[in-house]
Amino acid sequence: MILVTGATGKVGREVVEQLVALGREVRALSRKPQEANLPEGVEVVAGSPGDADSLAVALKGADAALVVLSGDVAAEARTFAAAAAEAGLRRIVLLSSAGVLHPLPHGIAREHREAEEAILGVDAAWTFLRPGPFHANTSWWIKTVRENSRVRDWIGNNPGAPIDEYDISSVAVAALTQDGHENKAYVLTGPEVLTSEEQARILGEAIGRELDFSVAPREEVVEVFAGITGDREAAVSNVAALHSPEVPWARPTTTVRDLTGREPRPYREWAAANAPLFG
Repeated sequence: MILVTGATGKVGREVVEQLVALGREVRALSRKPQEANLPEGVEVVAGSPGDADSLAVALKGADAALVVLSGDVAAEARTFAAAAAEAGLRRIVLLSSAGVLHPLPHGIAREHREAEEAILGVDAAWTFLRPGPFHANTSWWIKTVRENSRVRDWIGNNPGAPIDEYDISSVAVAALTQDGHENKAYVLTGPEVLTSEEQARILGEAIGRELDFSVAPREEVVEVFAGITGDREAAVSNVAALHSPEVPWARPTTTVRDLTGREPRPYREWAAANAPLFG
């Protein structure tokens, strides 16, 4: 039995579908099981990685788990680790972040580093997946692209190699179902280095419109992030890290190809598939 937390998110749902296609027995942990709409045969348990009671139910009989965290990442990881140790879970694949390798200290890195440390405290084989930015992060542009063909970018315009969620999921499935990935950490990227402006150009070609591109001032982005999380100090450090040219995902890695046997999906493919979202 393989447990997938965050099973209705972009990565978790795809992992569930790929595991089912492989004929694996899957249990999904969802905050809203009535809305999960997962493939037939998947057992859905109500709860979250931060809820010890629901984890006790979800982990019963499980051999491996994909851990996708949200909210208070470090706290959820500690709760999951305690429950996994109690249940005797043998394999844990954690969706972490390449931010843990960033040279600048910041909130995202600190939270995911603490999450990794919590998992290391469990007597189980572990695999850490450390992706950089997702292709789907450009969904942040939907509103302004629809309204006035504008992209207002929040993370600066430094080059990086964003990754498709499908590829993250495929690597997770390999780590969950194949030997040889125990006690390893993988940095995950897409196949090409792009600036945000280049992504906006590719998106414009996909939807048949030229998009006006601009980078929001850091102060504006800090206010947005602080308004979402209520933590201004973390917002300042996160924005500084995201705008830094020294990001760990600045160069493509071969991880997706090495673990799946195929090349990762380029951003152009994501843009074409999701063009209807942008009007």
